[in-house]
Amino acid sequence: MVHTYYFSASNTTEKIVKAVADNLRQEVLHHNITPSRIARTVNPAKDDIVIFAAPVYAGRIPVVAAEKFKKIIGSGQKCVAIVVYGNRDYDDALIELCDLLNDNGFNIIAAAAFVAQHSIFPKVAALRPDADDLKKIADFSSDVNKSFDRELSFDMSSVKGNRPYKTPAAIPLIPKTNKNKCNKCGKCSHECPTGAIDLNNPRITDPEKCISCGRCIAVCPENARHFGGLKYKLIAPLFKKKCSARREPEWFVAG
Repeated sequence: MVHTYYFSASNTTEKIVKAVADNLRQEVLHHNITPSRIARTVNPAKDDIVIFAAPVYAGRIPVVAAEKFKKIIGSGQKCVAIVVYGNRDYDDALIELCDLLNDNGFNIIAAAAFVAQHSIFPKVAALRPDADDLKKIADFSSDVNKSFDRELSFDMSSVKGNRPYKTPAAIPLIPKTNKNKCNKCGKCSHECPTGAIDLNNPRITDPEKCISCGRCIAVCPENARHFGGLKYKLIAPLFKKKCSARREPEWFVAG
């Protein structure tokens, strides 16, 4: 049995982790840990294979995802670490996730960084993962399959990243609400990973709790949430210009 545990605010990390799992040709049970209000997470059995996946925010995995991952305790299960980033850089996120899983008792056999459409600036890496990415995901899964039956050690020093991890910069962009479209259904509030959106008045977002993940945008049935405003309009073209060159997936496998 393969278990996946993933944090995926804008659904692209989910798409990638499911593509990896589908190529492993084993029974799979998926655990989406994104919403703040979720049932108690089930720990994997001793003989299970486990995949952990998270997006990269300012070079790190989200704190809220890390805290949820820490509650999933391993007992030597073979595991795969995956981070997904929006074509800027994954910085220290992958080594951070590997350290967390190693400390939690998992036996890492592979780690990877894949590229997906940027969650705040969707013109960057637009429509990724694309067909070429999916082919590389299949190649990665093939390498992982070969590692299942071999008792090989994983070289943590091969994973890119630095310790101590970088201090993530604050993201000064908060999703806005189109009040003409919002019908106060509360979907965004229930799905928000940090509980930043008022359940009684979902048009209100707490800027101290919001991590700019875009979950509210992804789940809103009325398309009433969006990034915008003067600051966004000034930053967006600069970010696109800086991060326009295509970056490719990277992975590291026990060998």
